[in-house]
Amino acid sequence: MSTPLSQSAPVVHLDLRTAELAGEDPAVLRAAVSARLAAQGLAQPHDQRFLVVDTPAGLDEHRTRFEQIMGYRTPGRVRVLCLLVGGLPARSDEDLPAERRLVRPATLRAPEAGLLWAGDLQAGHGAADQAGHADPQALAVLVDVLAMPELFDETLELIGSLPDGVAAPALRVLEHGLSPEVRGQAWNEALLRFAGSHTSGPTVLTGATLPTTLAGLVAGSTTGTPGRPVDGGETSRVRHEVVDALSDAEAELVTLGSPAGLVNGAGRRELESALDRARSALDRYGSLIGKVLRSDGGTVGAQSGAESATRLARLGVAVDPATTSGEQIGESLRSLALGLLRDGLSLRSVEQQLSLLAEQVQPLSNAPRIAELDRLRESAPPDRPLPPDPPGSGVLALTGLAGALGGVWTWPALPAALTVPVLLVLGMLRAVTRLPGGPGRASDAGRFGMAALLGAAAAAAAAGAAGLPVWAGALGLPAGLGLGGWLLLRTWHDHAQRWGLERGVTPLQDGLNGLDELLARALREFWAVEERRYCADAALSVVGVLRASVTAAEEEATRDLGADPPQAMAESDDDWLGRTADDEPGDASTPYGRGDHNQYDEPDEPDEYDWTSVPSGGDTGRREEARTAAPFRPAGPLPGTAAAGPRWLERGEAKGGPDLVPTLAGDLTDATLTALEPYWGAVERGHAGDAAQERIAERVRELLAVARDHLRRNDVLPAPPFAAPHRARSGPAGLLGIDIRRAADAAGPDQDGQGLLQLNSAEQLDLLSRNPDAVALIRFAPEATQDGSGAHRTSPGRPEVRDVRTAAGRYAGQLRLTALRAGVVETVRQRQVSLPEEEEQW
Repeated sequence: MSTPLSQSAPVVHLDLRTAELAGEDPAVLRAAVSARLAAQGLAQPHDQRFLVVDTPAGLDEHRTRFEQIMGYRTPGRVRVLCLLVGGLPARSDEDLPAERRLVRPATLRAPEAGLLWAGDLQAGHGAADQAGHADPQALAVLVDVLAMPELFDETLELIGSLPDGVAAPALRVLEHGLSPEVRGQAWNEALLRFAGSHTSGPTVLTGATLPTTLAGLVAGSTTGTPGRPVDGGETSRVRHEVVDALSDAEAELVTLGSPAGLVNGAGRRELESALDRARSALDRYGSLIGKVLRSDGGTVGAQSGAESATRLARLGVAVDPATTSGEQIGESLRSLALGLLRDGLSLRSVEQQLSLLAEQVQPLSNAPRIAELDRLRESAPPDRPLPPDPPGSGVLALTGLAGALGGVWTWPALPAALTVPVLLVLGMLRAVTRLPGGPGRASDAGRFGMAALLGAAAAAAAAGAAGLPVWAGALGLPAGLGLGGWLLLRTWHDHAQRWGLERGVTPLQDGLNGLDELLARALREFWAVEERRYCADAALSVVGVLRASVTAAEEEATRDLGADPPQAMAESDDDWLGRTADDEPGDASTPYGRGDHNQYDEPDEPDEYDWTSVPSGGDTGRREEARTAAPFRPAGPLPGTAAAGPRWLERGEAKGGPDLVPTLAGDLTDATLTALEPYWGAVERGHAGDAAQERIAERVRELLAVARDHLRRNDVLPAPPFAAPHRARSGPAGLLGIDIRRAADAAGPDQDGQGLLQLNSAEQLDLLSRNPDAVALIRFAPEATQDGSGAHRTSPGRPEVRDVRTAAGRYAGQLRLTALRAGVVETVRQRQVSLPEEEEQW
């Protein structure tokens, strides 16, 4: 057994009967191979597999082209399976009667090449074919079957084991495809999923979901501090005056709360002076902020960044310069939109994200903040007295204890028990008069006095009952006076602090904080005004394109998938980019957004727009190469239709797998990404106007129609031409939901292959070998039907059987290879005899 090729190497289909590959120019061959690989989104592989379609007579006529194919420049191996369709030409030597011969060039020999002769693709029910113009539908299926890499390798290897390296096929194939109803329903569901629902979108954009450039714009315009007062400037100096005055007020408030403040009011005058200075400085600070708010003239962006910076500098305020550019914003916006779409978000979800981004970065006028400034400047400490908090039970208990300690007196010194209560009442009354409108009230003094009096009365009664001597009261009086004095000073300190803070320091500090916060928010609107407006406008322009795309998707969902495609897409000479075969290819060497001119910039004349060089995914040459590529399959009935096929083909209707709708939605996303690719250059340069949006929206509609027509003609397994090559695509089980048992039965029940249909007419059967050892059988089915592949068995009198499991599991069935009779194949090393044009073929 020969060394197998890498399974990643694709099978390249070349039809030498077409005018495309006529002639002997090797550059034409290489261009055709590159175009077919590009059409599948593939680069040049290490190994090459070629499936070449030709006629038996073409082996001699196209000998040079076959030599070029076998000698194709590639790092690895080149293997060729040549599918010959049509009858064998008749050859005669001198006076001998004419015989049917297959003249094979010496270059097409095993193990690197093999010949498969299908003389009649209708298995004996076709008309005589004089020129090899085989039934296109039958040929399409046969090419698809042989183009599966696993089956390609097994077929080529088995042909190499047969005499002369030539075989005639017999087969029976089960083809799985979606029914028109399932395909249409999945298409509509994918369109609606791709468009998205009308549910409310996110309300916050987090920096973790944004590229660095956009995250900086959002943070700088919502939560950052890109501006501040300049040290030594007028705004900074006035603010420092407010801060210094408040610091002085806090220091004098400590003095006022001391015993000296209770006795002679120390610190009160200084406290009121500091508060007056703070109020005056705060008022001037507010006036400066008002000038900052009015410096934009009430219209954001009316001034340039330099003009705004000059005006703010006169007020002693500076704003950090922007560190980004329009090109960086456009590239970041592109990265964000593409990332969201590739993550599977619907168009409406991406639209909502970009709308929210535009809302967050859009600079706003500071005029509405003037009213907020007026409210801050009007706020002032209340003029009404601030009553103290009622003394708690713990304080009253300690007051009663102080009265009890000073009331342990007996007659005749019993009146001394009133010393502590009287002093507490006098001290509290002093506090009441010391702070006008302050916390002290006569009722509070009465509470303290009553608690102390009750304690003293209880102590005196207990002392009299116990018969304590008179001097016992002298021992308790100092303790009572000490505890009472501590309670008095503590209460005074608390009340003085509360009075000073609530009536002066705290309101002014809150006012300063409010003005600082207002200034910070105002300066955000002056930061990076041009860049933020550029970002908002660019985001909204993309939103407009996405909304038009949503409309196009919803309109497409209303159409019947089985209906004829639009006229623009139905023209046979048009490729999937919408250009005709007569068009000169555009210059695809320069990506959009990188050259001197972009077709999506706003032009002077509409004729400047051209669709001929639309790149995709950064591969600018792929689409031009794809223009000349052969279609995925030759023309024939649409998949899932009831059109009659060849007798050896059975069509099975799949019900669709779990990955069907997500995969189709992903294809639609790739179509949108392809349409948007050339648009980003215009976004980066700020030229994404209405005309560009309309053309992109129209481009999306065209590509949706391409996707629709591709699904309609090729079913879901082959990816559309614009599908991203890096996106993993599910297999037949996930997309089609194929009946595994039926596929296994199609590959298994006929051990000898006796039920297969030979692809030769009755007359051609005489050219096949009758030797049972010159027959091989391949049974192929999707990977999901059974673990393992490549198993083979041999039995006496039976053909060798190979079991192949394919990744592209659209087909299941059996392929029998029968060698040709000895003497039918003639190998030549140089051109010998050319066939006359009038020779009969069959």
